[in-house]
Amino acid sequence: MIGAIVFTILVVIAIFFYMHRKAKQNRKRLADMNSVRDFHAAYDRIRTHKDVRDRQNNYQTYVTKYNSTEDYREKR
Repeated sequence: MIGAIVFTILVVIAIFFYMHRKAKQNRKRLADMNSVRDFHAAYDRIRTHKDVRDRQNNYQTYVTKYNSTEDYREKR
């Protein structure tokens, strides 16, 4: 009975050290991952591309309300 308890404790300790080592490796690997920064960079790239494209075509975008009487406004 005591042998089974000692064996169980040794297995638990071994699992603890294994998980601790894996967590440390993951922390190092994921330290430079920043999904918010990556999203903002991608959004800025798309927005900048659209602004440049619209500026080259002299196209002005207009915002209208949902269910407004004006559906389309021509460029002048």
